[in-house]
Amino acid sequence: MSVLVLVLAGPLQSWGLTARHSYRDTGAHPTKSGVIGMVASSLGLARTDRVGLAELATLSFAVRTDQPGTRMRDFHTTHTRAGKAMPLSDRFYLADAVFAAALGGPRELLERVRRGLCSPAHPLFLGRRSCPPARPPVHSLHPHATDPVAVLEALPWQAADWWQAANPGQRMVIYHDSAFADRSAHLSPDQPLDFSPTSRRYALRPVASCTLPPAPATGPGGAPDFFDALDDFQ
Repeated sequence: MSVLVLVLAGPLQSWGLTARHSYRDTGAHPTKSGVIGMVASSLGLARTDRVGLAELATLSFAVRTDQPGTRMRDFHTTHTRAGKAMPLSDRFYLADAVFAAALGGPRELLERVRRGLCSPAHPLFLGRRSCPPARPPVHSLHPHATDPVAVLEALPWQAADWWQAANPGQRMVIYHDSAFADRSAHLSPDQPLDFSPTSRRYALRPVASCTLPPAPATGPGGAPDFFDALDDFQ
């Protein structure tokens, strides 16, 4: 078994668990279905490829909140190509957030995932197409690791330098796969079964959490400030 670490950072992210009709909410951290969907897209899998999806869905999953971001609401209007107005909708996003995610599984599969994310067949996005990542998501591959949680516990703080300076000693939380017998776990409907546009299906996944000790600042080299690029135009 190996563990692949991703850093998911961008101006906007949206990881829906309760998206229904005109109300499109976001979870407080990336979902397994959202991350697996990004991986499947990078590999060029068709939405109807249940076999390929099933292989990716066997990967264990853990995610750490390094920079929680700010929840924001977008009052959304759309029109058809013919100009007909569609129903108004509320869509929610996480602004300026950073997460560290870990996938655990066979090394050969994770090597393929790493190559796909480094050279994706389709553009990458963080939950929705309107949310591109600020940088390539692949952080590191740990070929001999066996526990995604242990890898995230040892991973340096990935928040932006300014966030670390403003929030010294933050206690990051890791959300990870658990067992149905774990009474401390909650059930999350984000285990992907089928991404087909007409028959999307998800199963319940037991998720537990653990809070880490206060994080030491890592200094320069954390996640980028997404507006630094504007300085080049001043």
